[in-house]
Amino acid sequence: LSLRKITEGNRNTVATSKRTDTFGNMTTAASNTIAELQSRLSDLELSKTHNDVSGIIQKERTEMLLSLRKIMEAMKTDAAGGASSKELEKLRAENEELKKINAKQNYRIEHLVNNLRGAVDK
Repeated sequence: LSLRKITEGNRNTVATSKRTDTFGNMTTAASNTIAELQSRLSDLELSKTHNDVSGIIQKERTEMLLSLRKIMEAMKTDAAGGASSKELEKLRAENEELKKINAKQNYRIEHLVNNLRGAVDK
């Protein structure tokens, strides 16, 4: 009888040990699964953050390109004199008028100087 009890006790111990091992394996598998899910979750959060930052960078680049285009247009206009063809025509006409006025005044000054020299010489 006592040998039989020992044998049954050993069987129960082995069965309990097997259950513990199985439970331990399940716990380890569950822990691994949870760790993997946490890793995936952090990767997804990082990916979302990356997408948000990428969108912000894209917007900033677009704004920078627009401002650079404006600057280039301004430089082109400055290089061309900054005036339209109508303004250039108007300035040329004004310049011609001023040249005529200047020529008349030079003639009058020469005429006055000649008259003064003649009056001084007499």
